[in-house]
Amino acid sequence: MAVVRRWYLYISATIGLQGFAWSLIWLLYGVLVASIRPSISATAFQLAALVICLPLWLIHWLWGERLARRDPDERASAVRKLYLYGNLAAFLIPLTGSVYELLDTVFALLSGARRTDPQAQIWYGVIASLVLGALFAYHSVVARNDAHQAPLAGAGALVRRVYLLFAAGAGLVIWANGVMDLIRLIFGSASGTAIVQLLISAMLNVFIGFIVWLGHWWRAQRLFASADEDERGSAFRKFYLYLVIVVAAITAVTNATFLLAGVFRGLLGLQVEGNLIDVVAPMVVLTVVALYHASVIQTDAAAIAEGPRQAGVRRLAWYLVAAIGQVAALVGIGGLLSVIIRGLAGADAIADLREPLAWFGATLVTGLPIWAICWRQIQRAAAMAGETGVAERSSLVRRIYLFGFLFVASLTLLSALIYMLFRLISIALGEPFSGNLLADLAQAIAFGLIAAGVLVTHGFALRADTRMREAAELSRQAQVRVAVLAEGALAEQIAGVLRQQFPQLALTIAGGAPDADAQLASADLIVGVWQPTGDPSRLNRYPARKLFVPVANNNWAWVGIEPAAAANIPAQLAQAVRQTLAGEPLRPQRGVGAGAIVGAIVAIVIVVFIIVGMVQVALFAFT
Repeated sequence: MAVVRRWYLYISATIGLQGFAWSLIWLLYGVLVASIRPSISATAFQLAALVICLPLWLIHWLWGERLARRDPDERASAVRKLYLYGNLAAFLIPLTGSVYELLDTVFALLSGARRTDPQAQIWYGVIASLVLGALFAYHSVVARNDAHQAPLAGAGALVRRVYLLFAAGAGLVIWANGVMDLIRLIFGSASGTAIVQLLISAMLNVFIGFIVWLGHWWRAQRLFASADEDERGSAFRKFYLYLVIVVAAITAVTNATFLLAGVFRGLLGLQVEGNLIDVVAPMVVLTVVALYHASVIQTDAAAIAEGPRQAGVRRLAWYLVAAIGQVAALVGIGGLLSVIIRGLAGADAIADLREPLAWFGATLVTGLPIWAICWRQIQRAAAMAGETGVAERSSLVRRIYLFGFLFVASLTLLSALIYMLFRLISIALGEPFSGNLLADLAQAIAFGLIAAGVLVTHGFALRADTRMREAAELSRQAQVRVAVLAEGALAEQIAGVLRQQFPQLALTIAGGAPDADAQLASADLIVGVWQPTGDPSRLNRYPARKLFVPVANNNWAWVGIEPAAAANIPAQLAQAVRQTLAGEPLRPQRGVGAGAIVGAIVAIVIVVFIIVGMVQVALFAFT
């Protein structure tokens, strides 16, 4: 009930607040700017919206404030935080634009530049800045007071974190664009009044972007430096930092490719197009941005140990950049091989090969170092001993990366082989063919060789992961003592399955043994079956973890639990032991249902159609 009321209150307050703010801005703008002359209907609509929206906001907001004063849970609720920080974001974006327009118009007039209706632009900047600034400041103060009176945690803290980092990111983008424009202006060729206007615009972007970024990033840094473990262990902060690095790295690498392509074009005697500073400026600025955020990540790592979710974000960033670098390197190598084969075949004049040579060479030189650096870091983490290395090697993102490249390489090799055989068979059957056969097959040969190389390297990586994972599992098994608590043939069956699947386990059968108490007391894990007539107080004396399959009889039934057939008990216990050794939550072993079988068949059919389609596309690409 309280949640429904919160949503009602704060959605209604948001509608009223936004309607009041913008109706007031446009009403004042129409009244104070003589050149606008709004229509009577427009003025009437703004007045009506103002009269309706202001009470709508005040009634619901004051109602929410009264509830917050009486109940700390109301003040700390995530819905209230969503209202506060959502409206702060909604005000911040147009407030930044109105301040920029106001200052840009003022400085343009001071520099002697001409503007169309500068009075209207100045009035709009003043009105919007005052109204939006006042509402932004008020809600910012309320949010700060709420945080002092009811410390945030969980979803409420996440909402604040998202707002702070979103606003910091927006300010960073504005600042970076301004700095890039300044570099282009300083080293470019613009002159006269045009450069003055551009210089004013760039400096305003630098100033406004820096203020927005610093105000929110400083707050985020203070929260991280506090004793709040929720802030320090945040995965979203890691996501933001790595996202900035990944975006900056991708943009810098792209511009580096254009730069190197221009250099290679010049060396090969081709005309170099474009301005050098247009690609150098983003490289310099974004490299600085990436290095700063990388240093923040290192500082964070020194302050607090990395959690599982933070490690997942880190892996995603590293593997994403590695994938981008590897794709660029593979395209560059494949393209260069294709050019070399065509050149050796004599199909094209050397002059015609210079353009692809420059671009493929630039792609290779740019992508290969990026991939090598990331892959070295990835492999170093995967080669670590202990649970950290196991988590790295068995991570989902690593397996997606390796198997993804294996899948694409397999399709590429398949397409290349099909095309080469298609050409050879068609010629053997008498189809006319004009031109150079080796040159025609050059692209298929090149990318087929590259795909084979990817299959070998990534296959070795997967095999190494498997060997290290198996070695770690055997080492972990050797340190665990397991006692089987069952009777007769069932105990032997359980022990046999466990010995087969976990050969290094120190395994004993305690059921009915003379020294059963000693074996149970020294065990790390006790597995077996549980009869309704069993005495639970006996097992409570032993510190080991207990894994039992409940077995019913004529007078007892386990409600809510699927009955276990005697033949499946050893397999169920082996599955539970495997999950326990791996530190995973226990999940029962279930049979494959009809729905799963139908879903698998549908998935296989879809994959087959995708493969056939990709092969056809590749054939048309090669031809």
